[in-house]
Amino acid sequence: MTTSHNVRFPDYLDDYEVETEAKGYLVGVVVIAGNRTFDLTVFDRARLVQELDDELDSDRAYFAVPNLLIVPSVTRVDICRAVDALAKGNFQELVPNSKE
Repeated sequence: MTTSHNVRFPDYLDDYEVETEAKGYLVGVVVIAGNRTFDLTVFDRARLVQELDDELDSDRAYFAVPNLLIVPSVTRVDICRAVDALAKGNFQELVPNSKE
């Protein structure tokens, strides 16, 4: 069952989409599905590995991010494709915002 949904990207992305793709991460993506909303943090594989290495080598020694979405490339197309796939499972893999 596919759930109707809407993906909202941060306003600043319009001017920095190329830079965001090059950096390999994006915060502030919001998915709205019915009465639920999900805040996503998006990484590509290379940036995720870099973040994992940095965090695990630090004094913190862990890496935890709610609603982490890994995509081939941090572009609107790849993000929307992944969200569409999540919608087919009614977003079971995601945790809705707590205020709901």
